[in-house]
Amino acid sequence: MRRKLLGRDALLGEKPRFLVVGAVNTLLGYLLFLALLATLGVWLQSLSDSASSIVTAVADHYYLVVQWVGWAAGVPVSATTMRYFVFRSKGRWLHQVGRAYLVYLPAQAISSVLLWLTVRVLGLTPQVGVVVVVAITTVATYLAHKYFTFRVPLEVGEVPPEDLLD
Repeated sequence: MRRKLLGRDALLGEKPRFLVVGAVNTLLGYLLFLALLATLGVWLQSLSDSASSIVTAVADHYYLVVQWVGWAAGVPVSATTMRYFVFRSKGRWLHQVGRAYLVYLPAQAISSVLLWLTVRVLGLTPQVGVVVVVAITTVATYLAHKYFTFRVPLEVGEVPPEDLLD
């Protein structure tokens, strides 16, 4: 136990790796969001004078559309970095990416509601609102990945790792 708290495991363990990889993935996702906001978002906003109420609604909530496009593009990158650098999983990549979409989907739905609230109710810009949202959802996604996405089932007769027994 002491080795885990003070030794090499504390510095190179799963949680520190998650924090580093999560920070990198979050930064990449935020930069992608900003790039999409500056390109796709500007184009979507230009549709606000449309005669179609659906198109106008999309234009009014352009930042949510941008958030979903960025999410769809970012999940495979995030799943890959989590797979190799955090959880060091040996399962099938495509299967794990699919499971990552399942983990991230509820978080993304909640994030969309929170982003809408931060922009429409609190009056924050989408650029600031998304930072608030990320802070709220980070812990939940760690737990979901740890116990669902990258959990490899034990084989019959296999002994579970010590950290599961604590």
